[in-house]
Amino acid sequence: MNIWIFNHHALTPEQGGGTRHYDYAKQLIAKGHSVTIFASSFHYASHQEFKTYPAGGYYLRENFNGVDFVWIKTRPYKGNSVGRVINMLDYMLKAERIAKSVMDHTPDIVIGSSVHLFAVLAGYRCAGYYRVPFVMEVRDLWPRTLIDMGMSKWHPF
Repeated sequence: MNIWIFNHHALTPEQGGGTRHYDYAKQLIAKGHSVTIFASSFHYASHQEFKTYPAGGYYLRENFNGVDFVWIKTRPYKGNSVGRVINMLDYMLKAERIAKSVMDHTPDIVIGSSVHLFAVLAGYRCAGYYRVPFVMEVRDLWPRTLIDMGMSKWHPF
């Protein structure tokens, strides 16, 4: 089975941060599946770009220990400003465009992983485009988690 995972903040073990989907992909690959993860190469915690793109390029394909990553260049931001929302939307639009136009294979199933729902929406739309099953992975009750952590309950999301 060919599985696509949309997770804006997915990382490999060398990048410092959560590797949930990389680890999940390794287990799926061990069972004979292929996995492609669509992720941003702008690190959410360090606010730094960790990939180098050719002039005019906005995505890179890389295989890391058997896991296929599609790194997407998204707009930089600092803190929880409107720039972060623009970064999320940038990821969603570019991930959809790449998944629908430049991939050399199609999915059998698509997983959209929350932290924010724009990544889920990208996966959902791609699953519809390819007419394959869609699974929404709810990793937290966003934005409820933000409210419970003391952020304003009037947060725009």
